[in-house]
Amino acid sequence: MTSFLTIETSTPACSVALQVGSAVTYRYSQEPRSHTKLVMGMVSELLSQAGITVADLDAIGVTVGPGSFTGLRIGFATAQGLAFAADLPVVAVSTLETMVATFLRSQPKQNNYRDKSIVAMLDARMGEFNLGCYKLTADGQLRAEAEDQLLSGDQALVFIEQHQPEAIVGEAGQLLTAESRWYNKLAEVFPAAEDLLAVTAVEYAAGRARPAESIELVYLRGTEAWQKRKRLREE
Repeated sequence: MTSFLTIETSTPACSVALQVGSAVTYRYSQEPRSHTKLVMGMVSELLSQAGITVADLDAIGVTVGPGSFTGLRIGFATAQGLAFAADLPVVAVSTLETMVATFLRSQPKQNNYRDKSIVAMLDARMGEFNLGCYKLTADGQLRAEAEDQLLSGDQALVFIEQHQPEAIVGEAGQLLTAESRWYNKLAEVFPAAEDLLAVTAVEYAAGRARPAESIELVYLRGTEAWQKRKRLREE
């Protein structure tokens, strides 16, 4: 019986999920700037509820970006600390792919999205956006149609036009206003750790879980930009 813990803190939402055999439990909270306070409490609560410890897990899944610089670091530091302590492998998953999976789980008719493009989008501020494009295959897996990338507003609109998505999920800031032809395709969704479980299980079974020290966060934008934003907020 395999057991997986997953952590997602790369957006304003913070969530943790646990799968022990076929039993799934999770915690989700949308409290921006509270991830540090929330995440370990969620982990402890789920493990205690299941009557297991970190050492009983087979692997840990975590989103590695793109997303909030601070949020990504909180989630990965938590996963890394737990993995080191119990000598567990880690599965790294795209935040944007997870967002698409979360959106699809909310849809009563997922078959309507089979083999159709879904664009995931996060407002990266400074007039830029993180975008990725995924398709749901016939066997129910998500396939990347374009690598996750950081684009300007104009480039983001070109990206959307190129892929002609059935849905745009995430946050578009002021880019897709009510006057946009894509506005009605937009669904505001944040990724949830519950939707990391299936990917973690598949990657683990395929032998693709890795040591935590071999994984790097995917910021897309350089950390120097984050430091500049931090200084501007402090001034």
